[in-house]
Amino acid sequence: MTLVPTLFAQDAFTRPRIISVTGTAEIRLAPDEVILTLGVDSHDRDLALAKADDDRRVKKLLALAHAAGVDPKNIQTSALSMGPEYSEERIPKLLDYEVSQTITVTLTDLSKYEDLMTSSLKAGVNRVNEINFCVAHPQKYREEARLKAVQAAREKAVAMAAQLDQKIGKPWEITEQTDTNADDLKANFVAGIPRMGIPEEEGTTVAGGEVTIRAYVRVSFQLE
Repeated sequence: MTLVPTLFAQDAFTRPRIISVTGTAEIRLAPDEVILTLGVDSHDRDLALAKADDDRRVKKLLALAHAAGVDPKNIQTSALSMGPEYSEERIPKLLDYEVSQTITVTLTDLSKYEDLMTSSLKAGVNRVNEINFCVAHPQKYREEARLKAVQAAREKAVAMAAQLDQKIGKPWEITEQTDTNADDLKANFVAGIPRMGIPEEEGTTVAGGEVTIRAYVRVSFQLE
């Protein structure tokens, strides 16, 4: 009977005293590439003519991308569809046929962005699905942000412990946390659609903005 409280007492003394804190860090970078998702939609009562028109305009877009120095591996047909379109009458009537292609172009020379967009629209691109300014290789920046977040957590733990006349010892647990805010997660790697008409510098009408890479960690330290 006397052993039970003794064991609980021993367990209470062996349990480590810890302090748990969170650390955050972010790195802001200028984008070094832009991903263009462009579409070409053609309509005609004759399916063959609709497809021929669509193919002609897509070939112009591909030629423009190649002329801008885009690597072939950075040009991709991401969607292709064709089919009839009918009226919404009780007895539907054939209106025409639609042929649609979506092309994704990754441009690594941002100085060519405006010319490529302008010439693409003139060549027959009639749909701009998305324009994303981003960082091509964010891995090293994610690691840098992660290390800064750990340092921030340590500094916070030292300051908090000092207020209690304590000192921190070895780390007990380290956890990287996931940002649950969808908008922030997207902002980690993508700068979003540019603000057309708001000049960033003389001679351009595109503000590429910044790409923000964030890191969140939770660290527990033993108290000495």
